[in-house]
Amino acid sequence: METPEDLTEKARTLVLKLQAAGHSPSAIAEKLNGRVSSRTIYRWAKGEHAPQQRSDLIALEQLAETMDA
Repeated sequence: METPEDLTEKARTLVLKLQAAGHSPSAIAEKLNGRVSSRTIYRWAKGEHAPQQRSDLIALEQLAETMDA
């Protein structure tokens, strides 16, 4: 089972990957259809918080996969 630290690191890694591809926190939040704010994306990138909803992490994973394609 994933710990809160695992979830925090997973979200951080995904956001940093998207940012490295040129996406700003506000663009990432927008692409997640307003599920979270750009401030939340910023906090995830800093490793300050894990996603509160598992569905938010899943949406972030799907977005990162889509950007790879």
